[in-house]
Amino acid sequence: MGIKTYNKKGFLAPESIRSCADYHAKILPDLRAIFRIHDCNTGIRIWNDLNNPEEIQEMINKLRILGTSALSFANFIEDNYLNTTENDNSN
Repeated sequence: MGIKTYNKKGFLAPESIRSCADYHAKILPDLRAIFRIHDCNTGIRIWNDLNNPEEIQEMINKLRILGTSALSFANFIEDNYLNTTENDNSN
C-alpha cells in the first residue's frame, strides 16, 4: 500500500462577507499530519508525525478533543444566545 496523502480546505463561514476564517487539513508524503485553523487575524497549527502508533493516536486524540470542545462551545452558544430575548448586546 502506498502513502495516502490528504489535502482539504474550506472557509468556516463561506457565505459571510466579513469573515475569511478557514481550515486546512493535510497529510504530507513525509507522513506529517497538519490541521490549521485561521481567522482573519491569526491562526493555529496542530500537527504530528504519523510514523508510529503512539504518534498516530496522539494526533487522533488532539483532533477529537478539538472537535468535541468546538461542538460543546457551539451548543452552549446555541442554547444560551440564539433566539433569546435576553440577549441585548449590553455586556
